Amino acid sequence: MNRRLHLITTCTRRKAGSVEDTVFPGDASLNDAFDGWYRLIAQAARRPGRVLETGELYRGAHWLRARGIAARWPGIELWAMSAGLGLRHHTDPAVAYEATFHAMPFAPATVWGSLTAQPPLAGRCASLAELMQRCPDDRFVIAGSPVYISAAEQDILAGVPALHDAAAQLIIVTSQGYRGPLQPFLKRSRADMMATLKSNMTCLNIACAGALIDAMMQADARQAATI
Repeated sequence: MNRRLHLITTCTRRKAGSVEDTVFPGDASLNDAFDGWYRLIAQAARRPGRVLETGELYRGAHWLRARGIAARWPGIELWAMSAGLGLRHHTDPAVAYEATFHAMPFAPATVWGSLTAQPPLAGRCASLAELMQRCPDDRFVIAGSPVYISAAEQDILAGVPALHDAAAQLIIVTSQGYRGPLQPFLKRSRADMMATLKSNMTCLNIACAGALIDAMMQADARQAATI
């Protein structure tokens, strides 16, 4: 059976275009910060030339490697976990912005919950839970730092029951720092993998995810050849 594979990975700081004043507020209460943030995104989206596809927005080495994985195999859908925009399919509209869970005064899980409950820009799917509920037969590989995985933890857990065989359909690639209820689905990256995967620390999680996806796709091809 041909099943889609969703590769979901984190955004990158390096982006196409100018961020201008679209910077997540850090000196206000959570409600005020979000009110201001949604206004900034809406204003940016109205400016000529600011809107582009999510897949073209991110320019960091991590994202370029993710794009290479998606291009290598048919049937892969590429998604970004954005601290400023929420869950974005690579074809969804986006604007350049500055926001990261690593440098926010608010709990990342709270921010992710707000972004997925009310996305700043319209897109294909608002949350990981919704995506899993829509695609219960598909496979999901999520690659990110412990901060981003922790931010999306409850969202992922809400989607797991929709999968027909979550243990076989969900892999989460992150480093040693994550501790939480998603551990049954984890594949942990380690520094000693860098040479084998030809990666630096910045790209290690996505490189590890790429190696796992390559193995999965090759196994699919062998199985298809025997039918």
